[in-house]
Amino acid sequence: MPGASVAGIPVSSWPFVGRQKEAAYIRNELDAGRSVLLTGIYGIGRTALARYVSREMARDWFFVFADFARDPGRIWRDVFAVVFPKAQARLRSEPRSVSWTRFRVCHQALEDPRRHVVVLDNVARLSAPRLDLVRRLRERFQVLAIAEDFLPEAARAALCGALRARPPLRLDHLSGAATVAFFEECSRRHGLGCGPGELRGLARATGGFPLGMSEAMTAELRRSVPRPFRQA
Repeated sequence: MPGASVAGIPVSSWPFVGRQKEAAYIRNELDAGRSVLLTGIYGIGRTALARYVSREMARDWFFVFADFARDPGRIWRDVFAVVFPKAQARLRSEPRSVSWTRFRVCHQALEDPRRHVVVLDNVARLSAPRLDLVRRLRERFQVLAIAEDFLPEAARAALCGALRARPPLRLDHLSGAATVAFFEECSRRHGLGCGPGELRGLARATGGFPLGMSEAMTAELRRSVPRPFRQA
């Protein structure tokens, strides 16, 4: 989870490996004025890829991350709070309707001069109000939607239509070389001293599945922390 650490080391910022082609695709689509639909199984690294792209493009682009699992009214309020932080601070204690918030998000002059991308994470189900939210956001911003792999094909097609996006970019397991490179870089950064055989073993055990790689590295870091001496 964000902010978690092992032995004082953040585990939410692992080395970025093996997704350079996908990152370039997202950057190119956004630069061309198009929105993007990203999909793949849970734990495959979709949100990590989006956050990497947001850091790489931060000079010219402003990324807004919103949890699509929330109800539409809450999503509008979350987007407003990030896009208009000054207005949010002034109006923090004042009641605001969903329609008021939606109108401001769609029409109020932006506080940040950069181009805006709204990242809709955890797209697991669609309804008429949710598709309407996507369309309205797309009218003003570019959108990077992160859809669950189990989203039905018809819903995925409707989402692509609302985004006016190309077919979904689907993430797969990382290659063997990228997986070894991940563990090698983690070992170097944290002084674990893993040999080539250990690195290949970790790569084989995790099979290029990012969530499994993160869990395996967390276990390695925990094992490297000296245990306090206990007297009998």
